[in-house]
Amino acid sequence: MAKEPVEPTFFGPLLLAREFAQTVSFYRSVCELPVEGAAPYAKCISKPSSFSIVDGRWWAEVNGSENPFQGESSVSNVVLMIQVENVEEMFQRLTVTGKKFLSPPLVRERLGIRNVFLRDPDGRSVMLTSPLG
Repeated sequence: MAKEPVEPTFFGPLLLAREFAQTVSFYRSVCELPVEGAAPYAKCISKPSSFSIVDGRWWAEVNGSENPFQGESSVSNVVLMIQVENVEEMFQRLTVTGKKFLSPPLVRERLGIRNVFLRDPDGRSVMLTSPLG
């Protein structure tokens, strides 16, 4: 009996973390995402998207690589977009706790959103966004 072909399935981004606990805490506490798991692997499933966080040192070990952060640059070419209920309220609440943002919340009329950027513990760009209106 011939096997049915398996259709490729997008698994989602895999974020390699220098400091696993800090990165998990950032996405769980700061971004308020449902991150589940423990070192060396955690996953965030938030319909309709998901991503995983992996301890970079563990990843290098299991893949036989000396440098888990190959190809990194000073400015990440990855932007994680996270939709929140109200960008301004989240910005105010996090600013009071000392969280640093790259800009104040901005209105993007053409896109129909408000957004603000910050960085995760590994320097990746994170855009918090909420719809206008």
